Amino acid sequence: MGMCTWWNREDIVMGNDTFDTGFYVKCQLLCRDSERGIFEVKLAGKYSSLDATFGISADSTSDDKTETLKVTMTNQGTGKILYSKTLEYGKSYPIKGFDISGVGLLQITFEGPLGGTRGAVGAPVIHK
Repeated sequence: MGMCTWWNREDIVMGNDTFDTGFYVKCQLLCRDSERGIFEVKLAGKYSSLDATFGISADSTSDDKTETLKVTMTNQGTGKILYSKTLEYGKSYPIKGFDISGVGLLQITFEGPLGGTRGAVGAPVIHK
């Protein structure tokens, strides 16, 4: 894994969609063809649903626009994969009312060439 995989919060553009809030992951140093960036959200079983849009950030620096990333959401308490999608550059993948009831710790993972291709989450909102 690269030595400096990090998350940032700012305006996010994916395909034709722009979001005022969101975050992305990328690898800064010693990046390989396959990296993993993990973001964890402590929900403590107090929330019912999630709205968000996943995709590849339009400001990705890779020249290869055929690169894909895999995003996965996992319930860390049970290890159960709740959502998994292969993301393509130029497309956005919205979810609305996604069931997260009973999840204590939600893990969002992006896997792939994170050195130049940024995995992004636009307008994430959790509901009680």
